[in-house]
Amino acid sequence: MAEPAYKTKKDAVVELLREAILSAQYKPGERLLQEEIARRLNVSPTPVREALRQLEAEGVLDHSPHRGVRVAEVRFEDVREIYLIRGALESLAAREAVPNLTRANIAHLRAIQTEVESLIAEQRLADLRKLNYDLHMLIYNASGLPELFRLIRILWTRFPWDTLHVLPGRAAISAREHNAIVDAIAGGDAETAGLLMHDHIQHGAVALMEFQASGIEAPLTPDEEAI
Repeated sequence: MAEPAYKTKKDAVVELLREAILSAQYKPGERLLQEEIARRLNVSPTPVREALRQLEAEGVLDHSPHRGVRVAEVRFEDVREIYLIRGALESLAAREAVPNLTRANIAHLRAIQTEVESLIAEQRLADLRKLNYDLHMLIYNASGLPELFRLIRILWTRFPWDTLHVLPGRAAISAREHNAIVDAIAGGDAETAGLLMHDHIQHGAVALMEFQASGIEAPLTPDEEAI
């Protein structure tokens, strides 16, 4: 189910800022200036101020008197909890989405996967971020559960998902897992799709925590990519 068509100016600014963070236009620790955002989006300062407050309440942004408003930096001690929540929410969304995903949706998912595999073959791993996001959100938005979809997007905005694409071998494994999920969706098997999505999320968590435990710092932005 699509989100409501009508949005306030504040809602529109929230969405634009969320997309900018997800696409790494704004990076962890980067300061956001209210006046600059208002000018760039051609809106008054009021909806920008309200949007920043909402994203701060969601944990996407941090605010302090001395540092101003900044994109929240990742605390790796939170990784396990975030992934536990993601596994539960995203497996539910995938399961609920299966009856609602059309043949056109499934063709779109397969087209995304074809592009993902081409990028992996070319070692253009930094470009995977948006495609990965598009694939997952296409599935979750079809769940018909807008509050669930909102919660999932909040969690995604709070974490540097491109990190998984620079872990050794993870991109190819993730692509295989995506293909299995799409196959289950195409076969109308909601239960299997949900279980596979849960496993996909947990495998990502294990890969990231093992990499972090190795003492090697994983890059947090495409600019720091180490292929």
